Amino acid sequence: MAWIREEDVNLPEVIKIMSIQPQAMEAVQRLNMAVTFGASALTRVQEEAIATVVSATNHCRY
Repeated sequence: MAWIREEDVNLPEVIKIMSIQPQAMEAVQRLNMAVTFGASALTRVQEEAIATVVSATNHCRY
């Protein structure tokens, strides 16, 4: 559709799809950071490693 303008942003595809609604995209990113990282005594690297293993186990490409 010619009336849809897609932004070229350097983000994961699951977030990039919302680039035509920047406010929604930013809100989802803030929510993701709030619930995913920093709420435990683990380091960011440890949290990322756990997230990677869980995603691989669930066959999730994100």
